[in-house]
Amino acid sequence: MYAYVKKRLDESIIFQWLLSKIMSWLGGERSAVVGKLTGTYQGSLTCIDNRTGERYDVPIVNNSIPATAFTRMKAPPSSNNTAEHPEDGIVVYDSGFQNTAVTESKVTYVDGKSGKIQFRNWPIQELVGNKTYEDIAYMLNWGEFPSDKERETFRRALAATAGDPCNGAADVIHAFPRDGPPIMMLIAGCAGYVGDRSFLMPSHEGKNLYMGKMDEVDKRITEILAHCTTLVAHIFCHQHSMEWTPPDPNESYIYNLLLMMGKVDPKTKKPNPKHVNCLERLWVLYADHEMTNSTANYLHAASTLADPVSCGISAMASAYGPLHGGAIDMVYNMLREIGGKENIPPLIERVKQKKQRLYGYGHRIYKTTDPRSSIIRQILSELLEDGPNDPLLDIAMEIDRVASEDEYFTSRKLAANADLYGSFVYTALGFPPDIILPLAIVSRLPGLLAHWREAMLKLPNIWRPKQIFTGKVVA
Repeated sequence: MYAYVKKRLDESIIFQWLLSKIMSWLGGERSAVVGKLTGTYQGSLTCIDNRTGERYDVPIVNNSIPATAFTRMKAPPSSNNTAEHPEDGIVVYDSGFQNTAVTESKVTYVDGKSGKIQFRNWPIQELVGNKTYEDIAYMLNWGEFPSDKERETFRRALAATAGDPCNGAADVIHAFPRDGPPIMMLIAGCAGYVGDRSFLMPSHEGKNLYMGKMDEVDKRITEILAHCTTLVAHIFCHQHSMEWTPPDPNESYIYNLLLMMGKVDPKTKKPNPKHVNCLERLWVLYADHEMTNSTANYLHAASTLADPVSCGISAMASAYGPLHGGAIDMVYNMLREIGGKENIPPLIERVKQKKQRLYGYGHRIYKTTDPRSSIIRQILSELLEDGPNDPLLDIAMEIDRVASEDEYFTSRKLAANADLYGSFVYTALGFPPDIILPLAIVSRLPGLLAHWREAMLKLPNIWRPKQIFTGKVVA
C-alpha cells in the first residue's frame, strides 16, 4: 500500500507543485526553488550592471542559475536599436545551446570529461551483458528493474502488440519505391500510424490526453516500443521483397526484431543466438544518451502536448541530418569513395588541412574515450570471428589505425565515436548501411520515451526560445 501511495504522489503534478512550494518556504542550505530549478542552494552569483550600477544576486542551484533571473537586469530603452528592449531585461544568447540546460532529469547522466554514462542509478558497464533490453527499457521509464513476473508480462505485451501488422502504416511504407530512403519510410510510416489512430492526437480529440495522465502515458510507451520494431521490419521486408514474419509471443524483443525482419538462419528459420546477444548488448548501450539533438527535438514537440508518435517524427527528422545520426550514411559514402587502403593517406592529409570532414570522428560531449566504445569494439570483434570482413569495414579499420597513431588526431582527442563503431556492428550482422539509422533510432526509443514520461509529470511549459533581431526596425 505504501509503495502504491508513494508512486501516485510522485506522479501527481499538484503534489509536486505543493512540495516545491513547501521547499521554497523552508529555504536555507538544505533546499531551494529558484525559478523552476529545484535542488541544493549553493550560494549566489553577484552581477553588477555597468549601465545602471545596479547589483543583482542570483541564487546558484545544482551549479546552475535560472535564465529568467536576467530579466530583472533592466536598463532604460535604447535609442540606437529599439529591437533590444533593455527595459525588459537581459536576454541570454547561446547559439547552438552550448551551455544551456532545458530541463531537469533523473533518467540519464553523461560525464564527457571522465567518460561516464549511467542510466538512472546504474553505470552502463554494469548493465551490458547482465540485463536484457526489456530490463533497460523498463528501468529507464519506470525507475526500477522489473521483477521476473513484471519482465515476462512486459515482454509478452511487447510481442503481442508488435504482432499487430499496423496496416495503415504498412500501406504507407509499401507506397514507397523499394529503393527509397528507409528513414523517410519510417517517418512516413509513423505518420500513417497516427493517421490510422487519430484518437492518439490531443488536438483531434479536443482534450489533454497525456499531461499528468500516467496510465495513458504508460500504455503508449509499450505500444510505441513494440510498433516501431514492426515498422522497421516492414521497411526492411519491403526493400528486399520479403514477407513480414509475425513475432513469437514467447521470445524477446531483440529476437522478434530479427525474426520480423527475416534475419534468420535459412535452415532453422530462427535468428542466430549470437546475433541476438550481440545486438541486445549494442542496444542496451544505445538505449539513451541524455539530451541529444534529437531528444531535445522530441521534448520540444512534446512541450506543445502533441502525441508521442508525432514527437518521435520530430526527433527522427533531426536524427537523419549529417551532423547527427545521418553521419552514418556520410561515413559509408566516404568509404565507398575511398575505394581502397592506398587512398587513405591522402584522405588523412585533406582532413588535417581542413579540406574535408572525417565523419564519425570526434564528439561534442566527450573529452576522453566514450565509455561505450570499448564494449562495442568487443562486440564487433566477436562478430568478425565468424566470417570475412566487409571490404568497407576493412577500409574503416585502417582509417582508425592511421588516425589513432597521428599526432593531429591524438592531440585533439579525435577518435572514432561509438556511433561509428556501432554502425560497423550492424554491417557485421549483415545489415545494409541504409537501414542502420532507422534501427539506431528504434534502439533509442526507451530513452526518448522515458524523457517524455518525465515531461508529462511536470506542469505544461511550451518551449519557445528567443532570438536577437539584428536587422533594422522600421518606423
